[in-house]
Amino acid sequence: MTRAMTRARSASEREATPATPTTIETARSADGTTIGWERIGAGPALVVLHGGIRAGRHYRALAAAMAHRYSLLLVDRRGRGHSGPGRDDDGMEIEVADLAAVMAATGAERVFGHSAGAFIALEAAHRLPIRELSLYEPPVAAPPLGWFPAFEAALARGNTARALALAIDGLGMGPRGLPAWAMALSMRVLQHTAQGKEATELVHTLPRDVATLRSVSGSLDRHAALPSRTLLLDGSASPAYLRHNVDSLAAIIPGARRVTLPRLSHNAPDMEAPDRVAAELLAFHS
Repeated sequence: MTRAMTRARSASEREATPATPTTIETARSADGTTIGWERIGAGPALVVLHGGIRAGRHYRALAAAMAHRYSLLLVDRRGRGHSGPGRDDDGMEIEVADLAAVMAATGAERVFGHSAGAFIALEAAHRLPIRELSLYEPPVAAPPLGWFPAFEAALARGNTARALALAIDGLGMGPRGLPAWAMALSMRVLQHTAQGKEATELVHTLPRDVATLRSVSGSLDRHAALPSRTLLLDGSASPAYLRHNVDSLAAIIPGARRVTLPRLSHNAPDMEAPDRVAAELLAFHS
């Protein structure tokens, strides 16, 4: 989910194709579903798991900034891009199995996750041989979901503009103080842009991320046994509940490194400042 969806930015700005060669690779997950990714760069593999209403391609600028030292594997989670379809009741077991397939096919031992992708990567680190784990604002405590029934109803009616407005506002990603009607109007206008058309397509994947969040239970204290070397990232301008989540994990995960990026918010890795996030990842994954 993205605060920057409310800004007029072109697809070319967000998805600038890196100068380094890009290849498309795939693997079969445990249930036979194809999981695909873009490989950008040379060197040790770093898997990138995207956030909600995003896809692997949205992290090309991040990959371009790291391609001189790493092969970035920009995974499309189910229902996006190069991967097979997903279902609204998909949960954590399926997400972990998909990541396991990517790691087995590539030999990757490093994983970076953003938002919902960070939540998945964190859970997977308890089950998969992830040696180095970097996370940007994982929603480990359930985000506010009072908006979700109305979101589902709007989506069922085909009113994707209202669905997007409800999700952005409900998750604290939109402009502060903007009335609901104005948010919905801005979403209708946005749908006529390349960015808005893409968001309209990807908003249908959001229920899967909510299902994944809801499929995990248990105290955060269990992360005290996390075996991976871990980097925790957040932005100083991100919603308070996400920053609190990072605070909680930093207090629990042994030896975790915590970095807050000044003046940045939730979409620093994919839209706001991928170069600044890349600098932290390069320093950590050394």
